[in-house]
Amino acid sequence: MIWKDLLYFQKGSRMAVIILLILIMLTLIFTTIISSGNSSEIALQQNDSIISEFNKFRNQLKERDSINYSENLTEQKDPYNLQQKGIYKLSKNDQNIRDSHKSSRTNSNFSKTTKLSAGETIILNTTDTAQWKMVPGIGSAYSSRIIKYRALLGGFVHKEQLMEVYGIDSEMYSRISPYIDEDSNNTKLKINDLEFRDILRHPYLNYEQVIAIFNLRDKKGKVDSINELSMLEEFTAEDISRLEPYLDFKSQNFTQIE
Repeated sequence: MIWKDLLYFQKGSRMAVIILLILIMLTLIFTTIISSGNSSEIALQQNDSIISEFNKFRNQLKERDSINYSENLTEQKDPYNLQQKGIYKLSKNDQNIRDSHKSSRTNSNFSKTTKLSAGETIILNTTDTAQWKMVPGIGSAYSSRIIKYRALLGGFVHKEQLMEVYGIDSEMYSRISPYIDEDSNNTKLKINDLEFRDILRHPYLNYEQVIAIFNLRDKKGKVDSINELSMLEEFTAEDISRLEPYLDFKSQNFTQIE
């Protein structure tokens, strides 16, 4: 026989053992209740003392929360505690001035740009971004693109060139065109004096065309006219037409050989 056999019970025996254990536990509980009956008065006094201390502690928490809430309200009105430090104390009039300034500043940040009315116009080449945004349909993005493209071109010759700006199609152009007046304030490229990269920056010239211009300059010393470029295979009739207003063939660095 091993020790596990001593702990093995049949089903009926197991039930008897469980009932016996329950009876023992009930007996212990009953005895404890009876023995504690004599000390119930002391227990009640102790309970009353605990309850009193708890109520006192709870009242202290309420007072502290009330103080903290008041301090939080003060900090919201004076986040840096400047009034408590004696640095300043706003009068009612000063508070009104401050609130009025804050309101006007907020309104100015979100104020909309005044748009042009029918019959009002801007100048094509002398208008800045703020004025471009006055045109109905033109916002910050379009005005910035127009100014940048205009700088690359050296100025617009015709307002139809606005359709070359990214995002401006024929429909949009037809809406903004009545608000724009043309001018002749475009600048020209000194084709015989500028460096390769300076000429290449122009939107109407590509790499092969600039190479052709410099080959002609190397061969002849300079390019005399737009007609010479028109005879080069790198330039189409359309290229010549739109380039002509932007090219200056006078040279400051060329001395004619007699």
